[in-house]
Amino acid sequence: MSSEAKRAAGAAIRKSVAAQEIRFPRLFRFDEIEAMPRIAFSEGVAAGTFISRERDGARYYSQGISFHAPAAKDVVWQATSWDEAFYCIDGTIHIVATDADDVNVEFSLEAGEYFWAPAGYRYTVKSTGVEAKVLLTTSPQMLSGWRYTGDDESYSDVLIGMRRLRSDR
Repeated sequence: MSSEAKRAAGAAIRKSVAAQEIRFPRLFRFDEIEAMPRIAFSEGVAAGTFISRERDGARYYSQGISFHAPAAKDVVWQATSWDEAFYCIDGTIHIVATDADDVNVEFSLEAGEYFWAPAGYRYTVKSTGVEAKVLLTTSPQMLSGWRYTGDDESYSDVLIGMRRLRSDR
């Protein structure tokens, strides 16, 4: 797909989302986050996005928790549009960062450790045989939210459906 076609597709998606003020301060509790609908990144790895453009009107970043089963399949993606960060809440994950010359650098992320994943690399998250929970942050937030990433469009629609307007608080 050409750059112009990608921009046109993104503009059409943005136009399809109704504009409304859904931004207000609030507290999130882990049980609420854990119950969020999840998007699967691979077999055994799924994330619940609790702050997003779709649901919260987030302007600059998206946040969620990814849940990793002990025998999860690898998650592989090319980070081209945004930076990401991971904070390991519980367990251990293994991350392989691959640069444009196919040089790999490997990291083991333990509970309490933070990893920054800047755009421009291919990343692979590998299972370590133990269950893990990882806080994930993406930035900048795409204007169209999760749809722009090629992820399951129904996940974006679920987040939109969860909007809470100021009058609903």
